[in-house]
Amino acid sequence: MKRVRLSVHRTGGEARLRAGLLTGSGLSVEVRGESLAPLAGEIPSTETWVELWVPEEEVERARELLEEVEGDGEKAAREVECPGCREENPGNFELCWSCGEELPETPRPRLRAVS
Repeated sequence: MKRVRLSVHRTGGEARLRAGLLTGSGLSVEVRGESLAPLAGEIPSTETWVELWVPEEEVERARELLEEVEGDGEKAAREVECPGCREENPGNFELCWSCGEELPETPRPRLRAVS
C-alpha cells in the first residue's frame, strides 16, 4: 500500500491531535518523525517536524476532514452575540451557553472605533 505525506506539523502534539481525528473517522494514519522532536535546538528545526502519512486512496477524505476542522477553528475564533440575552458566544456554538437560545449562523459585523 503506497502512503502519501498528508501534512507536516511543528509539534508532536499538534500532529497527534490531527492523527486522532483522522483515525477516529476510520482512516489509517502513520505519524513519522516524533522521535526527533526532543532534538529541537540541536538539529535544524525543520528536521524535528512531525509528518502525517496516509494511504494514497485516503488522501482526499483526510484533506476534507482537516479542512473542516480548520474551518471550525476559524468559526470558534469569532464571537456571536445571542439575540435573546446579548451574551457573547464562540462562533461555532449553535445555542447560547447562557440562555439556550438558538444563535444566528453568521455573526453580525462588529463596528470598532479606529484611533
